[in-house]
Amino acid sequence: MKARDIEEEEEEEEVEEEVEELEEEEEEISIKAETPQNTPPSIVLAVTYDGKVGKALVKLYDPVNDRVYFWYDNTGHKPYLLTDVKPEELITKFTKVILHPGFSHLEAVEKYDALNDRKVILTKICAKDPLSIGGKADSIRELLPKTWESRIRYHLCYIFDNEIIPGMFYRIEDGKLVQVPIEVPSEVEDFVKKLYANDPDFLEEASRWIPLFQAPVPSIKRLSIDIEVFTPQENRVPNPREANYEIISIGLAGSDGLRKVLVLRRPGMELRPEDLDELLYDDVEVEFFNNEYDMLREFFSILLQYPILITFNGDNFDLPYIYHRALKLGFKKEEIPITIRRNEASIALGVHIDLYKFFNIRAIEVYAFGGKYRGLDRTLDTIAHAIVGMSKLNREKTVSQMTYVELINYNFRDAFLGLYLTTYDDNLVLRLIILMSRISKTPPDDLVRSQISAWIRNMLYYEHRRRGWLIPEKEDIIKNKGEVATKAIIKGKKYAGAIVLDPMPGIYPNVYVLDFASMYPSVIKRWNISYETVKCPDEKAKNNKPIPELPHWVCNDRRGLTALIVGLLRDLRAYVYKRLAKTAPSAVLKSYYNVVQSALKVFINASYGVLGAEIFQLYCPPAAELTTALARYVLSRTVLKALELGLVPIYGDTDSLFIWNPSEEKLKELIDWVEKEFGIEIELDKVYRLIAMSGRKKNYVGILSDGELDIKGLVGKKRNTPDFAKDAFNDVLRLLSDIRSLDDVNKSIEEVRDKVRDYYRKLQRREIPLNKLAIRTALTKPLESYTKNTPQHVKAALQLKNLGYKLGPGDIIIYVKTTGKDGVKPIQLARIDEIDPNKYIEYLRTSLEQVLDAFGIEFESIMGSSIIDNYSS
Repeated sequence: MKARDIEEEEEEEEVEEEVEELEEEEEEISIKAETPQNTPPSIVLAVTYDGKVGKALVKLYDPVNDRVYFWYDNTGHKPYLLTDVKPEELITKFTKVILHPGFSHLEAVEKYDALNDRKVILTKICAKDPLSIGGKADSIRELLPKTWESRIRYHLCYIFDNEIIPGMFYRIEDGKLVQVPIEVPSEVEDFVKKLYANDPDFLEEASRWIPLFQAPVPSIKRLSIDIEVFTPQENRVPNPREANYEIISIGLAGSDGLRKVLVLRRPGMELRPEDLDELLYDDVEVEFFNNEYDMLREFFSILLQYPILITFNGDNFDLPYIYHRALKLGFKKEEIPITIRRNEASIALGVHIDLYKFFNIRAIEVYAFGGKYRGLDRTLDTIAHAIVGMSKLNREKTVSQMTYVELINYNFRDAFLGLYLTTYDDNLVLRLIILMSRISKTPPDDLVRSQISAWIRNMLYYEHRRRGWLIPEKEDIIKNKGEVATKAIIKGKKYAGAIVLDPMPGIYPNVYVLDFASMYPSVIKRWNISYETVKCPDEKAKNNKPIPELPHWVCNDRRGLTALIVGLLRDLRAYVYKRLAKTAPSAVLKSYYNVVQSALKVFINASYGVLGAEIFQLYCPPAAELTTALARYVLSRTVLKALELGLVPIYGDTDSLFIWNPSEEKLKELIDWVEKEFGIEIELDKVYRLIAMSGRKKNYVGILSDGELDIKGLVGKKRNTPDFAKDAFNDVLRLLSDIRSLDDVNKSIEEVRDKVRDYYRKLQRREIPLNKLAIRTALTKPLESYTKNTPQHVKAALQLKNLGYKLGPGDIIIYVKTTGKDGVKPIQLARIDEIDPNKYIEYLRTSLEQVLDAFGIEFESIMGSSIIDNYSS
């Protein structure tokens, strides 16, 4: 999956993110850390706004002394917006602004307006608190005809203005927050100087960025938790805001070696000494409590000892449940070290990292973890199994029915998995989070809760503020630059996208895949593409049209900000940190540099995906269109050159070119030509010992040199797919992975036919168990809310309701497809003879069709022969 896929999938989530940006949620912190005048070097964990104090707050962690420090702003920084209404007009025409209860003061400021290439004088209106700027119906922003920079959340505004880099080391010196200098190794410094010997802009920028990657990422102490709640009914998820049921255990796993489960004693249950032999982890300490109040009080005291809290879906469940349950039990708000906001939960002294949200970030899934869990349900079980090869413990009972030992084992395993996901491979995940916080200028707790477009937005906003540039409004960019000139081929797109060459159907041995290293970022750098350089106001630049058929020109008299930053990150990964990851003198350094290049990879590969999305705040339609046009031009020219050299391209897609059975000499000649002609690196990405092309774009099955299957167009693991279809898909993959050469193809194809035919027969004969046919879907709202249409899982739920089951939002409905009037039945009420085989044959088809198609196997032909076989038997 490439940047184009990120672009296609980002938009829905980003709309929600942009709405959230409008409202600044103030945090009132009751439990506080030390606020010393001087500290040792400490890492910036968070920047927030303390509504009680009315100031920005920086949370720092000293890893040597294991201490959290608070530093409150003492510079007098205030929330603000910019407007072109002059101060005298505000006094005479906009008196409501001056009389607003949150108004503080105003001043004139000079900014560079890069969009129009001019300096402007604007009025800066400062307020006493963030919500007075924006977020309420009567905010100052709503009283003015035009504003700039009024929708930036205050804690981010504070970061940008004060050039604070989350994840970097600072110290408090006589009450001031001072960044700790980072020493750059001479070999890195020398290499960068050589790389940019003829480019002072890039050299100067590199000197600011290199320390971010050279600063160490310490192993920050952290605690992973998981709670288990008593539920009177199976498959019911308790409502965290109502918190009606008891918390019966809390699993705790700390990076400092803490292994503990807090357990609530319950009537009728006992723990015999011999039961402890059944504990899976012999180093787990178990502490029993006679009441929940005492158990939560102990939990809160433990929580306050850790600067980072790890949960999996803790924003939506664990922390809100604990918070509201504690209130029900009589805790005062100020005694609870948890703050609940609209869409997230935070902790008093440190930061809360919700791994569910982190692993749901598509750029992380694709670029950091190679799509290992793509298409799977985003559960702790599936993600942990895909990434670290560990799973949750299977359970045959509800949590409420478990014995103490079963509960302890189950609960601790979940807490341990959360911790292990951040500690495996030398703290890979934690290091990625910290490094990406540095790159994006986004605090870690914000970073894990937002898609990558927010990271890139913050990174570019920071650079605007550092340079004294005015941050443009999106509508101004579009109005100034105009719309696109090409027509989109894909429905829903605004302009022509990537080029995909029609594949030559067939089965090919020895196929080499060439990959343009970061095609879009390379194009952006090479042709100086940025919102301010494309269609710039300079009349002289209008003749500089990189693609003659497009009316867009590019200014080359000034360096585009996007071209500079994206190009620099691309260079640092390709020429510095990828090489250091192989050549560093120690295994420790190699490991660290590998994480650095992985973090850079996430930004580089996703950069165009968001720059080309119209919901992105710096979206410039002509710039996005020009980038894809230039990428099409590069790929097309490369294909023509390959043919000229006698090579045989069989497929091309955006930034990849598939070449059948090439000579090494001609391949190298093509690679050298691309680098010389376009200044873009092209490298050998992978070699297939055999690949089957279906004739459909973006759909093939390849067998790599090591025997691993590589499938494009994978559909067999989509969520809500019954287990039998997943089993069939995996069985077919195993058979195909046995292919070693063309000689094995026919035999394997027949084995695949037999296997699919066997599943088809079993469906027709209703021999597949109900649990393998079950579909699981959660209710998202009350049953009575489904008035316009009734989805299948709701039909099944209504059948259960008629029998007295109490069902509501969060309940998992397990149902099967039947031949009856409703077409579905809850599994509790269904019989195997009621199953509708035809509906499940469709699942079989959609799971396998694209894989079968690549090998020229028609699904209908398998069904046809199966029907004859059934008839003859």
